[in-house]
Amino acid sequence: MIKSTLVPAFFVFASLVMGQSFDDMQSKSKIASTPHNLSANRESAAEANILTDYSLCRSCHVPNKATAVEPLWYRKGSISTFDLNKEIELSDSHVHPLDPGSRNCLSCHDGSMARTFPHRGEQKHPQVNLTAPEAQAPANYNMHLFNFPPSGREISRPDESSPLIMTSQNQVGCITCHDPHNNEKGQFLRVSNEKSEICLECHHMQNWDLSTHGNPQNPLHADLEEIACLQCHEIHTLPTNAKLLRADENTLCLSCHDGRVDESTEVASVKNLEEVFEKPFTHPIRINPNVTGVGYASDTESPWNFGLADDRYVRCGDCHNPHAVTQESISPVLDGSLAFVRGVDAVGFNKDQADYEYEVCYKCHGQNQNLNPINDVARLFSEGNRSFHPVENVGMAMTVPSLKQGWSEQSLITCSDCHGNDDKYGPQGPHGSSIPHILKAAYSDFPYGDIAEEELCLQCHDQRVILGNDGFKFHNLHIQRAGYSCSACHNPHGSMDLPGLLDLDKPYITAYDGKKEIEELDPRHGTCTFQCHEYKHVKEYY
Repeated sequence: MIKSTLVPAFFVFASLVMGQSFDDMQSKSKIASTPHNLSANRESAAEANILTDYSLCRSCHVPNKATAVEPLWYRKGSISTFDLNKEIELSDSHVHPLDPGSRNCLSCHDGSMARTFPHRGEQKHPQVNLTAPEAQAPANYNMHLFNFPPSGREISRPDESSPLIMTSQNQVGCITCHDPHNNEKGQFLRVSNEKSEICLECHHMQNWDLSTHGNPQNPLHADLEEIACLQCHEIHTLPTNAKLLRADENTLCLSCHDGRVDESTEVASVKNLEEVFEKPFTHPIRINPNVTGVGYASDTESPWNFGLADDRYVRCGDCHNPHAVTQESISPVLDGSLAFVRGVDAVGFNKDQADYEYEVCYKCHGQNQNLNPINDVARLFSEGNRSFHPVENVGMAMTVPSLKQGWSEQSLITCSDCHGNDDKYGPQGPHGSSIPHILKAAYSDFPYGDIAEEELCLQCHDQRVILGNDGFKFHNLHIQRAGYSCSACHNPHGSMDLPGLLDLDKPYITAYDGKKEIEELDPRHGTCTFQCHEYKHVKEYY
C-alpha cells in the first residue's frame, strides 16, 4: 500500500519540478526495457516494464544540475575539447551535427562505446568519428541526419500532427526520428519503418503509391515494397553520396537493373540494362561518374557543349524519376518510365513536369543546352518549319501515301520510335544500340546505300509504295538505279525551308549558276535547281 502511494507521488513531484506531464514521464519510463537501460537491473525492469531505478538516467542526464541547456547531459564527450552544449552556427559545408542532443547521442554511438552508423560493406570507405574535431568527411551532399535541405523536391518538414520533431534550429537531428526512451517500434523510432513509413513523414514523392518501386505489380519484385527506401538509400552512414544513395546514381540503378541478384537485399530486375550500356553507341553514363548535383532532383543544369566539354555526362535520374516510374504509359506520347520528370518545352523553357517524351530529350538536345546549333534538334522539329517529323505536332502534309497501316497524317511519333535498343527483345528505350545515333534499326548516314540499309525508315513507310513512285515520281530512279540512301536527300528530323524533309545542306549538293533551290508548285510537285554529284538539275520538274 505504501508503494502504491509513493510511486505516483514521486511522479507528481517530478512533473512539478521538471515541468513534464505525467504522460511524458510515463512515456520516458519505457526506457526500462530498452538497450538504453544501462543499469544492472535491466532484466528485472524489462519483465515488469516499469522504471524502478532512476540512476540509469545518469548515463545521459544529471537530475539536480541546473543549466540553461536541455537536456542536462551527464556523460562527458569523448573528446574533452568538444563542447557538447554549444550551438554550432549553420554553414553550407558543415557535416557535423548542430544540436547538442545529436552530438551527445554520437558521443556514445561513435563505434567505440555503442553501435554506430552502418559501414559501407565492401566499398572500402573508412568509418568517421563525428565527435572528433579532427574527423575528416566528404563534402556535404544533402546529408540526411543533421542538415535539412533548404529547397528539396518532394520533401518538406513534418507537419504538426507528425510524431517526428525538429531540433531547436528547425533541422533534422537524432531526436527527429528517434525517441531515446521508447523502443516499442524498434531502433528507438518514433514511427515504424515498415514499408519506410517513417520516411514518408517528410518525403512526399509524386506517384510513389502507383510506381514500380513503391507498389510493384510483378511478384518477382514483391519484396521491393517492404524494403522501399532502404533498397537505394542509406539513412545515416558516412561518407555519403548525393541524395544519400548507397552508390553513385548510375551504379546503383544498374546494381538491380542487370537481370540478376547480387546480394540478399537486392530485388532482381527482369531486364539487363547493364548489357545494353556496353553497346558501341549509348547515352554516356560512363563519362565523369563522380559528377554530383545532377539527376531527377537537381536544381542546377550544365551545358553539354556539343559533346566535347569535360562536363559531358548523363544520369539515370536525368530521364527517370525513380519514385514515380510506372509500367503504365502516361499518354501515347509519354511512357510511364518518364513519369514526373522535369523537361524543357519546344521553345526552351524549363518545365517541372514533362508532358511529352521530347521534352525530356530537349533537356540536352534542345536549344537551351547545346552551344552548337548543329546539335539542336529542337530547331528541326519546330512547328514553324516547312516540314518536320510529327514529334511536337502533327505534320504539315495533307497526304503521305507511303505511310503503313496504323499511321496517318494525324499521327504523332516520339523520339524513342526511332532511337532505342536494336534488340527488340531486350530492354527498350534510348539507352544503347549497336547502330550509330542509338537507332533501333539500320539507317545509312552515307549518300549511297542499299534499300536494306533503310530498315529504320521502312518501319513506318511502305517500301512498295516508295519504289512505286506514288509519292515522288523519281524515288525508284534515285534509290534502285542510282543507289542513293534516304539520308542523301532527307533530314530525318525536319527542314526549316523545304517540304518533304528535304535537305540541301549536303556537301555533295552545290549551287548551279548561283542557285540551289527547290520550288514547290503543288503538293509533291515542283522544280529543283542545283548540282548533285556532278549531275545538273536546272528547273527540273518533278
